[in-house]
Amino acid sequence: MKNRGPTTSDSAVGREIRQYRRSAGMTQKQIASMIGVTGAQLHRYETGSTRIAASRLIAIANALGVRPDTLLATAAASHPGQDNVVSSLAGNSSEEIVELIQMFGNISDPRHRTALVAVARMMTTQATQRSGTEEPS
Repeated sequence: MKNRGPTTSDSAVGREIRQYRRSAGMTQKQIASMIGVTGAQLHRYETGSTRIAASRLIAIANALGVRPDTLLATAAASHPGQDNVVSSLAGNSSEEIVELIQMFGNISDPRHRTALVAVARMMTTQATQRSGTEEPS
């Protein structure tokens, strides 16, 4: 993915955050304070105008008392035409997904993050080619 701007998935995650925050009876300012951002920044997350880093998503989920994959599942389901990775893996390995997100969030060196994403992309491409399906766009 070359476009680094927010996507429909970012908007879907933001809507989930807003829904859980409102259900908890909390304000944007309260959640923002808990995760170390401004109320305006949390608003941008909720509207999908700003992408959320994995470590920040975990912090938001913790503040809301939900698992990070809960916030991601709807976003994955709302992305038509692509494999629903989170939902398809959520059955037996949701703990692994959460652990992977947490570990990725703890990688402080951006070069290491980029390298890890490149390896994952390579592995996905190889698996897609072996199965004879098209590579995801």
